[in-house]
Amino acid sequence: MKKFPMESIRNYALIGASGSGKTTLSETMLFNAGQITRVGKVESGNTVMDYTEEEKDKKMSLRLTVGNFEWNETKHNIIDSPGYSDFKGDMASGLRAVETALILIEAVNGPEVMTDFAVDYAERLNNAQSILINKMDRENAKYEEIIDQVTKLYDKLTVPVLIPIGKGAGFKGVINTITKEAFINGKEANIPDDLADKLEEYHESVIEAAAESDDALMEKFFEKGSLTPEEIHDGLKKSFAEGNIIPIMCCSTTANIGVKQVMNMINDIFPTPKDKPVIKVEKDGETKELDLNEYDKPLGFVLKTFYVPNQGDISVIRLFSGSFTTGDEFEILDSQTKNKVGQMYYIIGKKREDADVISAGDFGGLVKIKNSQTNSTIGAKGEKLIIRPFDYPDSVYWKAIKPQSQSDEDKIGPALSKIIGEDPSIHLEYDDETQQSILAGQGDTQINLVQNKLKNSYNIDAKLSKPRIPYKETIQAKAKARYRHKKQTGGHGEYGEVYIKIAPQKRGEGFEFIDSIVGGVIPSKFIPAVEKGLVETLKQGIVAGYPGDDISAELYDGSFHDVDSSEKAFKVAARKALQDAFQKAKPVLLEPIHKIKIVVPTESMGDVMGNISSIRGRILGMTQDGNNQVINAELPLSELYDYYSTLKSLTQGKGYFSQEFGYYQKLPGDLAEQVIQESKKEE
Repeated sequence: MKKFPMESIRNYALIGASGSGKTTLSETMLFNAGQITRVGKVESGNTVMDYTEEEKDKKMSLRLTVGNFEWNETKHNIIDSPGYSDFKGDMASGLRAVETALILIEAVNGPEVMTDFAVDYAERLNNAQSILINKMDRENAKYEEIIDQVTKLYDKLTVPVLIPIGKGAGFKGVINTITKEAFINGKEANIPDDLADKLEEYHESVIEAAAESDDALMEKFFEKGSLTPEEIHDGLKKSFAEGNIIPIMCCSTTANIGVKQVMNMINDIFPTPKDKPVIKVEKDGETKELDLNEYDKPLGFVLKTFYVPNQGDISVIRLFSGSFTTGDEFEILDSQTKNKVGQMYYIIGKKREDADVISAGDFGGLVKIKNSQTNSTIGAKGEKLIIRPFDYPDSVYWKAIKPQSQSDEDKIGPALSKIIGEDPSIHLEYDDETQQSILAGQGDTQINLVQNKLKNSYNIDAKLSKPRIPYKETIQAKAKARYRHKKQTGGHGEYGEVYIKIAPQKRGEGFEFIDSIVGGVIPSKFIPAVEKGLVETLKQGIVAGYPGDDISAELYDGSFHDVDSSEKAFKVAARKALQDAFQKAKPVLLEPIHKIKIVVPTESMGDVMGNISSIRGRILGMTQDGNNQVINAELPLSELYDYYSTLKSLTQGKGYFSQEFGYYQKLPGDLAEQVIQESKKEE
């Protein structure tokens, strides 16, 4: 493929709800541009962009995919993002790499939950945004109603630039409201009489949007009531690039009606890389804006890494400035890892075409880059810039993971690191308290996909299970105990005696050791051993094997033997005394409580609130957000581990939540007894 200047490049991400037609739009565009000879179908598992076995099996996009084509002397770099909520991280990665978010909305269902996510992420990443209402050939398809719904999503001017001719089975073409040209069955046609007045109304809104881009244009519009076609085009494009307007288009991707006009509109008004030259970077710990017009060194980032069996890792990059040719040296700036450009590709799904150069504003693939992960910043050697990372959503789904075979113990860690390197919204943490490796992410489909990748790419069978709850043990009363450890086995014996008092502390104060020994009844050299014995005993747990917390322990008396006393003896005495005192002090279990923010459609609010109450949750308040209700609540972690599936069922997949740890509180007695009995069985 030939080299394109930045003015002739359009970079955009296709985002929106699952089923809105993103992959089919990609296929149809690639077909129209001559990149492929037939349009694949998601249902048939033969599309260019959804090519993994998992995607073919589930008939949906499961990861970000890139493609490109040339259309009327303009290069289009498209990113097909998953529409399923489990893969919001890939949506964010894709949006970071482009100037424009093309948000697809299904013409029957209208905006959905993932539409809200798409709008929110695009706003946070300062993308220009356009709406494409797809499937206009469906029965009960809507256009003006959806424009009204979209207008409520934004604080910006919505401008229809392609309007439908007919709808449902009668959908046969589109009208360009900027140029007042109609296209029926792909050919230019006369404006239908019944749409003439509506076209004038929309054309007037186009002129107003263009005029608002510039004070001089606004003044001319007020004076003369019109603008030239060039002024309309330039003003509209400027307003779009600055994020002041939302152009709205329509089409049917499956029937290929209006898609060529969408492609033409992208050429005409979508911003180029040169139109949005400022990006946010971190330098010396501060966030700054970098003007790419004043920076000519190579700078970009890895928007996706993926592993290809028998070939290794491929890093899909977006260059914001500079260029790469084979042999060029560069660094992964996050880790200051030196690299050299080897093989380079232009990528369309799984298809790769050799590239001689990757230029500013363009995309490409690099092979076998050291220390490359999704979101890594790449640039000139010695630079201290990091392209500001995206704040990915909190995890809402957790599974403990371990290999089925002991022989895979050493292999699973590096394999998981590679898989997680592809998707930063997945986290792996080791919980010291439960001694489990916890895989956390956005949903069951995402986490199950990790399990499948371990098997298919690394030949590792991994078991997923519900994580143990990190309960804590504490006390509700004061108590005291003494213990004398005395043992004679021939030669030196063992001797140590301690007297301790324990008392509850406020939540969050942790453990406090108080040394009240006077008169040398226990030599000072043995005091640390007493404290160590107490700390180790609390860590192991006394009632149910969970760590003790929020307790003070005072060592106030004891005795020793000149010959037989040792650190070991005092540790044993401390452990036994604490165990005795703990049982006397009304021990209880504490459970972690998390704060959650739940967003649900209004019609689902009653079911969701009822469910929260039934699983020991507490509702703190509610607010309205457009067509949705926002519920703030608290939920025990033991219920939160299953809440993703519950909420999906209660809201037909339209609800979502975020969470964060709140505090610990007493576990009710009957549940505490169950936990204690289960712990005894495990022992």
